[in-house]
Amino acid sequence: MDSHVLVVADVSCSPENAVEFGQILHEFAAACREEPGCLSYEVFRSEDSPERYVSIEKYVDSAAFAAHRDSDHFREIGLARLMSLATARDVRLYGQPSEIAPAAG
Repeated sequence: MDSHVLVVADVSCSPENAVEFGQILHEFAAACREEPGCLSYEVFRSEDSPERYVSIEKYVDSAAFAAHRDSDHFREIGLARLMSLATARDVRLYGQPSEIAPAAG
């Protein structure tokens, strides 16, 4: 059984900062993809609300995710630059996927 950690982060900024926020977020994602325990890091921009971004990150395990949160780029780009522009943030962690039985019917 794998022990992957999936992170879904839904983050917004003010409309006037949307372009800069997106540029910083893509810079951050590129740095995260270089981490040994990062399997993927994708960034999506809302078509309806261009100041809203969702990132979907996958790490090999909880230790890799902990190392991510302890990295220099997490502090220097993520916390210092991105979070200073963020107006809302919802970050959720998920473990390995589970099979869901089909509805009876």
